Amino acid sequence: MMICRWVVAFAALALTACGSDLPDYRYKMTVHVATPGGDRAYSSVRGIHSEYVSSIMSSSGRTIKDTLQGEAVIMDLPDGRTVYALLSRPDNLDYATYVTGPALGRHIPRAKSGDITLASAKGAFLDEIVSRREAMLALKGPYDLPRTVTHNPSHRTDYQPEQMWPMFVMFSDPANPKTVIELSPEAIGVSNISIALTEDEISSSVLSKLPWLPNQHGALVPTPVGGSMFDKKPAQRVTAGAFRIGFP
Repeated sequence: MMICRWVVAFAALALTACGSDLPDYRYKMTVHVATPGGDRAYSSVRGIHSEYVSSIMSSSGRTIKDTLQGEAVIMDLPDGRTVYALLSRPDNLDYATYVTGPALGRHIPRAKSGDITLASAKGAFLDEIVSRREAMLALKGPYDLPRTVTHNPSHRTDYQPEQMWPMFVMFSDPANPKTVIELSPEAIGVSNISIALTEDEISSSVLSKLPWLPNQHGALVPTPVGGSMFDKKPAQRVTAGAFRIGFP
């Protein structure tokens, strides 16, 4: 999946020189909505904590683990609906941890082909990782998040572009998690979504809207055994962690 490529790229971006601490960072996702009264912007700030962990898959014996702290984007629309842009998608539970990749990655200079030889690959690769990490932290946003990304190395004619925008939901009864309803961006009026690095405080307000979250575990409604995840109802594909994660 395309998101996996961004996962690899931005996990690598979390590296600094060997033995150094890994810098944390924060980003703001802003959803822009066209309403009869004019354009409105709704945002949420998330934090990413990166650390070295052991890995048998890496020649260095280490890899990067990124941990997210944050909340869904809360959109109190003029028509009275409260809509949430979730932290996860049905096809990627770690969506919000790596969504910076599709927005920011294309603005980071890449090494020219041939600059890294096999003989010096290890050292050069680490240097490139450090350089790209510094370049990312120097970016001055916001940068648009593309709605879809096409990555088709096999040139298949049936390939479907991967969705990069978050999943949007609302509740017909906010007090009842089983009443979750999935909404399309068109039904909300979403015009574009942007990502920007920030030093703002991590958002923490969703519990005022959904006080039942701390007592909710797993899917919002019981999930039947078997079958495709994409055949299940929205409530069966949405977990409590899609609204808030990483808080004590």
